[in-house]
Amino acid sequence: MTPPAARGTSHPDLSAGHLAVYRHLALREFGADLRIGLNLAFYRTFAVPAIARLLVDTGEMTERTRKRADDTGLMMYELIAHGPHHPRGRQVIASLNRIHRVYDITPDEYRYVLGTFVFIPTRWIDRYGPRRLRPHEREATWHFWREVGRLMNVRDVPDTWAGFEQWFNAFEQANFGHDEAATRLIDATRDLLATRFPKALRRWAGAASDALLDEDVRRALGVPAPARTIRIAVRGLLRVNALTRRFQALPPEFFTPGQPTRHYPAGYVLDELGPDPVRPVPRR
Repeated sequence: MTPPAARGTSHPDLSAGHLAVYRHLALREFGADLRIGLNLAFYRTFAVPAIARLLVDTGEMTERTRKRADDTGLMMYELIAHGPHHPRGRQVIASLNRIHRVYDITPDEYRYVLGTFVFIPTRWIDRYGPRRLRPHEREATWHFWREVGRLMNVRDVPDTWAGFEQWFNAFEQANFGHDEAATRLIDATRDLLATRFPKALRRWAGAASDALLDEDVRRALGVPAPARTIRIAVRGLLRVNALTRRFQALPPEFFTPGQPTRHYPAGYVLDELGPDPVRPVPRR
């Protein structure tokens, strides 16, 4: 019997082995870390004024915050659980392409958002996970997201991790800046991050989310720098949590396709995910 991670993988750039490795990282060994990292990746896009204004203009993140958060997370984990070439993965890719087609998004912006999914969760794991990612795990991460990008027609992605990270860092340096849209987005979504932290740390999730943003991101989002004592305490708690997890058994997979969520208490079907109808927004 073919294991779930291997089904539907047909493009040579994303092998069954790559998908199996990334699936294990995201759904078991580093499940909690990747959920936080992916949330921080979304926060980071708010620091680019053009992206922040587009997100506010759609109304999805400020007016339907919970549904938008659930739908985005479920789509991402459907892709991770099945692979982008599985029938469910292909349906998600088609939906994402349909949703984004009506918006005025530049190739650089598409490329940057893709990069946040590669680099921000990886940096989180390397700093606060129970161990750093190994080279073959980085390779699997890279191949997974590059294939998702290819299927979403994200053009001119550099051919190597190092090349893409260099481009990513340069884009941030050139494009980060404060916009009122970013403040509206962070105010609407800050509480959602608390649900991604381990239960023992959730009471500090608000402080943690601000304390773990670097200075450039905080400035762009209009978030004041937490006191140094708070930053030290939050980072210490996260590192203690990581050390404890080194000696614990791996958790079971936390994602089940169709599972209930706060917005879908009876479970969901793929056709329910995403805005309906998708509404165009004015060109920027």
